[in-house]
Amino acid sequence: SDDNIDDDDDDQQQDESKWHFHFPHTGQLPQQQSPNTWSWPCMFVYPSHHQSDFVQHFEESEMLALRMAQLYPELEDGETSTLMPWDTENEFVCSNLAVYFEVHGCADAGGSSKKNNQIVHPDQVELLKDQASTMRFYESSRALQGDEGQDMANVARALERKHLHKQRKAWKKKHGSLWHRPDPLPVIRVHPAMTLQDILTDKRLVVPNFLVTFLVFPEQHPAHDAYLKEHKCIGILQPKDMEQQ
Repeated sequence: SDDNIDDDDDDQQQDESKWHFHFPHTGQLPQQQSPNTWSWPCMFVYPSHHQSDFVQHFEESEMLALRMAQLYPELEDGETSTLMPWDTENEFVCSNLAVYFEVHGCADAGGSSKKNNQIVHPDQVELLKDQASTMRFYESSRALQGDEGQDMANVARALERKHLHKQRKAWKKKHGSLWHRPDPLPVIRVHPAMTLQDILTDKRLVVPNFLVTFLVFPEQHPAHDAYLKEHKCIGILQPKDMEQQ
């Protein structure tokens, strides 16, 4: 019917609009620095100020505290402002910050088919089911960043758009609207003494799109309290010798 055609047109327009804000692949991939060393692209997100920093090469052996000292150095004698022009209260110094990562659903599902076949919201992280799906995702990432040429990039982009459209349809069929959002994710607090490898090997961490993402808050900022009221902190990742204290 004409109504169905109009609905399809509206969905296509919404899909096109959504695509520009939906990045199933970042085009960023871990890189091998030496036979035993890898670096990862990392995003540091500051919800309290709607800002972020992107670090292209964060080596696995590097301690989080060292990277934080570079991004958020302590104020020296005579200094009154941090490096961030938007940090009007000068709160972004490493000794004053709490760092978290989000725990994406089913991270410990253990390959359950019921979990793997669940319907996910387009803005949720869809977990890769096995090694084969992981390799396909990796190859799609390479194609989208142009490693295989423009034709393959166009094919990969078309396949991802189709997948996004199917996700949207399935979610709307089950929940009636995309405005029906999934529950807020729980979080893990990360001690700065942890290395990136320590964090990556924690079973609760899922790395969406090969982009390690940390959420950073000034300890006393109202947005920190508001975030923890909505996102339950279910643990602290810290050195083992500190756990025994």
